[in-house]
Amino acid sequence: MNQLGGRSRRSVLKRVVEGGIVLGSVGAVSAGDRSVPADQEVYVVLAGDSELRGRIERAGFEILNELADGSIFIVQGAAEKAAELRAAAVAIELVPNETFVLDTMEAAATDGESGDEPEPLYEDQWDKQLTRAQAAHDRATGEGATLAVIDSGVSHSHPDLEPRLDADRGRLFRNGHVHTGVGEVTVAEESSLLLQPTKTATRPVAADVYGHGSHVAGIAAAPRNDAGIVGMAPDATIVPLRPAFYKDATDVYDELSDIDEEYGVLVTTIADMLLAIDYAVEIGVDVINLSLRKVWPGDSRSFAAFRRIASHAIEQGTVVVAAAGNEMVDLDHDSRYFLPAGIPDAITVAATGPTDKRSHYSNYGDGTIDVAAPGGGYETLDKTMSEEPARVEYPAPTNYVLSSVPEEIYGRQYEYFSGTSMAAPQVAGLACLLRELAPDLHPRRVEQAITESAVDLSGEYTSGLGTGRIDAPAAIDRISDRV
Repeated sequence: MNQLGGRSRRSVLKRVVEGGIVLGSVGAVSAGDRSVPADQEVYVVLAGDSELRGRIERAGFEILNELADGSIFIVQGAAEKAAELRAAAVAIELVPNETFVLDTMEAAATDGESGDEPEPLYEDQWDKQLTRAQAAHDRATGEGATLAVIDSGVSHSHPDLEPRLDADRGRLFRNGHVHTGVGEVTVAEESSLLLQPTKTATRPVAADVYGHGSHVAGIAAAPRNDAGIVGMAPDATIVPLRPAFYKDATDVYDELSDIDEEYGVLVTTIADMLLAIDYAVEIGVDVINLSLRKVWPGDSRSFAAFRRIASHAIEQGTVVVAAAGNEMVDLDHDSRYFLPAGIPDAITVAATGPTDKRSHYSNYGDGTIDVAAPGGGYETLDKTMSEEPARVEYPAPTNYVLSSVPEEIYGRQYEYFSGTSMAAPQVAGLACLLRELAPDLHPRRVEQAITESAVDLSGEYTSGLGTGRIDAPAAIDRISDRV
C-alpha cells in the first residue's frame, strides 16, 4: 500500500494514542478563554518565503500559530500596526480574521415534550436505509478510522456518542488560541434557531454548546449499542473540534442593544476554522467533516487561505468533506465564495431527500458538487412541511434526518434536522469505512470510490448533484481489489 508522506496512517494514529507524537506548532493552552485585547486584532497571513516569520515579529506582531507547514500564520498585534504588517508581508496576502454568525444551521424548531427513552430508532433512519448502510456494515464499520467533527462541539455524555468519542484530543479554538480540558463555557440554555438564551456551565471545552455538532457526529459514527440510532461508520473514533463559540447578541447586532434578556449568537472566525483543520491534520485523523460554512462576496484572500489549508490536508493523507450550503443557488454561476464548500480539494456534498430528489434548500452545480447524500426535506418546502411527524416526542417532519442531540439543551436525546450539514457526515462516515479497509488509500482515491459508485439520479429536481447519491456497499466494491 502507498505510504502517505512516508508514514503509515495507522502507525501515526497509534503513536498519537500512545502519546508519542508532538503536535507540531499547534499547542494547547488552559481551558479558560484568552480574549484578544481591545487594542489588538488577529490576522491570517499567507506566507510566501522563509523570511516572513522574522518580518512579522519585527513589525510587532505575535505569531500565535503556524499552519500547513509554515504556509499560513495566525498572528496578533496592535490594530494600528496593520499597515506595517502588510508591508512586512510584501507580496503575500493579509486576511482579516472576520467573525461571522453561524446562522444557516438548519433545525426543526419544535416545542414537543420529552418522551420516554426511545427504543432503537433504525426504522426511522430512512437515510441509512437509502444508502444501504446496514449491508455495508457486514463488510466495514469504520474500525480504526478517526473522524474529526469540526463544529459546535460534540456531546460528551450522549449514549450514542460517548462510546466513540476521543475526548482527550478534543479542542476548542477561539481567537486564534487552542484550549483543552474542562472550563467555564457558554452554552445554549434551550434549543432555538438564531438568537438563543445562554448560560455558563462547567464542561469539557470541546463539548457541544448548541446541538449541531452532536447531530452531525451521530449521522457519521453513532455506534451499534442499542441506544437509539446507528451512524454510517459505527466503529469510527470521533475527535470533537470546536471553532464555534457564543458572543453576546448585543455585540453582534446593534439593533438589539436595548434588550434586557441575555441572548447569545453562535459565531466562528476564519483563523479558528483554519486552526481546527490544521490541528486535525497534525494529529493524523483520517477524515475531516466541515458542516460549518460562510459566504464571502468576492473575497479571494479567504478562498486562498482555505484552499491552502485543504491542499495541505490532502497532501498529508486526510480526506476533507464539506457541506455545500443551503442558499438554493447554482454554485457554478454565483460570483460569491462559498467556503469551505467551494474548495477543489474538498469532497463537496449536496443534499437529497427520501425520494432521491434535490432538497429544496440545497446548493447545487455539477462543477462544484462532487456527490449528494441524504440531508432531509423534499424538493419543495410545501411538500416537506406537509408530512406529519410519526412520533409525538419528535414533532418535526420525518423526512428530515434523525440523529443525536444534547438532552440538556433539547430535553430529549434525538431530533430531526435537515440541511447539507446532515448530508456531509453521511459521506464522511462512508470515507471512514473505506479507510478501515484501505488505511493508506489516498484521499483522491477515496473520493473517486465514493463518487464513481454513486447512484445516478435522473428526472426533475436532480440536476447539479455531481455524480449522484452515495451508495455505501457500492463504494466498498470500488476498493475491493485493494483489500
